[in-house]
Amino acid sequence: MENQRLQQLINKVLSGRASAQEQQELDDWYAAQETGKGLTSDLDEEHKSAMGEQLFESIHQRLRPEQTSSMINYRTWMIAAAVFLVLASAALYFFVNRRAYAPPVMASIWKEERSVNEIKSIRLPDGSAVWLNAGSAIRYDSNFMSGKREVWVQGEAFFDVVHTEGKPFEVHTGSITTRVLGTAFNIDAYSPEEAIAITVKRGKVTVADSVHNSGVLLPGQRLLYKADGTFEKDSAIAGDITAWTTGQLVFRDMPFRAVAKRLEKKFGIQLTFKDATIGNCRITASFHQNTPLRDMLDMLALANGSTIEPARHTNTYSISGKKRCK
Repeated sequence: MENQRLQQLINKVLSGRASAQEQQELDDWYAAQETGKGLTSDLDEEHKSAMGEQLFESIHQRLRPEQTSSMINYRTWMIAAAVFLVLASAALYFFVNRRAYAPPVMASIWKEERSVNEIKSIRLPDGSAVWLNAGSAIRYDSNFMSGKREVWVQGEAFFDVVHTEGKPFEVHTGSITTRVLGTAFNIDAYSPEEAIAITVKRGKVTVADSVHNSGVLLPGQRLLYKADGTFEKDSAIAGDITAWTTGQLVFRDMPFRAVAKRLEKKFGIQLTFKDATIGNCRITASFHQNTPLRDMLDMLALANGSTIEPARHTNTYSISGKKRCK
């Protein structure tokens, strides 16, 4: 029997509008189910669920006290009840299995990218671009499932963030969080025990720790978050912000020990100061990406009156000298 015809018969019987011929047709169909394929074998799951709900409502309405039992005979109610029970069971089965086979909610998958002695470019799941400097790392949820985009950075990274309405982008470095919507900026956290530097190339960012907020940082501005928890703002030269992403090394009024740390990351070497005060000397220098390490070290030694000598058969260099820097 066609699904549509079966539903028409059930509706007519339940409403008391069925003819004797239609009543007999439904009786014959019911009797045939004992040896046939089953009450609902021809129905898809959606029709089973919908018909079950309709039958339940119809039976409920017909069972009100003010209705007389003469409206529908016992046999009709048996048919309706049987159909309802099967369809209700099918609907329940469909509901349970629909949940069981529904696409699973994707769990967070944490991904970590590291750069050893090179500059590494990364494309985040939202389309934002990241450049990792040598010896740096970034960790993030590859699905950005939390409703906001978050990454954790060690070392130095430059971000060009895609604007996504309602989904801020947050970068966690040490004890501070840099928050943006769509912008380009650099984070230098090579030495978080001394200071973390955030420099904006385009757009606006805010930086905060658990207590303080820096306010808005604009293009060309740099923020230093110092070890004592204080913020300090100054200006930055536009070309310096992204110079390292093309392999250049730019040091502008930077302590020698900080310069040494960057050289260590880039070249996989170790620089040691025989006199720690030499590490306080301020360095301003710029090197092309193809400048050999030995040439860089000689020019740095000349700039602050120190001597840089390699240890035999190792990648360690010793820095010594008599000059004292404040």
